[in-house]
Amino acid sequence: MKKMNRIVAISSLIAFAGNASARLIIEDFLDDIGGAAFDAELDYSFQGGSWELFPGELNLWPETVDISVNSLMAGEYIESVEVQWTDFCGIGCTSIEVFGATSTATQFNATVSASETWTLSTGDIGEEILGFSLSSFEGRFERITINVVPAPASILVLMGGLVAVRRRR
Repeated sequence: MKKMNRIVAISSLIAFAGNASARLIIEDFLDDIGGAAFDAELDYSFQGGSWELFPGELNLWPETVDISVNSLMAGEYIESVEVQWTDFCGIGCTSIEVFGATSTATQFNATVSASETWTLSTGDIGEEILGFSLSSFEGRFERITINVVPAPASILVLMGGLVAVRRRR
């Protein structure tokens, strides 16, 4: 019976470790056959402006879209968001905002008609990222990369479980 309990405990920890690994969600606005599509792991909430989805790009003029990850599992959070975009506004009016439970961080474009990549992380807001917003008066978003990682507590639980199983031997 003890051997069976150990096997079950070790199997559970291995399964948990598999779920508690870092992963990337890459939104390139493409479906499997090259058409335009949103990633199924993300929820998009448009604020009522004008937007258009083409293969490989999301155009906003003017529009704000709130994006959240609907595939987060227990013990996971968004560590960073990287956005590749092009601003056509001419006055630097494209932005990304990440937000946590109590704080936000916003980075604005200051370049005219530029293509750039922004990365905002937990270090920019001092806590776990819960979601983010993209805003533009006239701009195109080409790729969004979201780094999802296990919460530090999840890793501690995993390590504690492994130590407990090791000590029982």
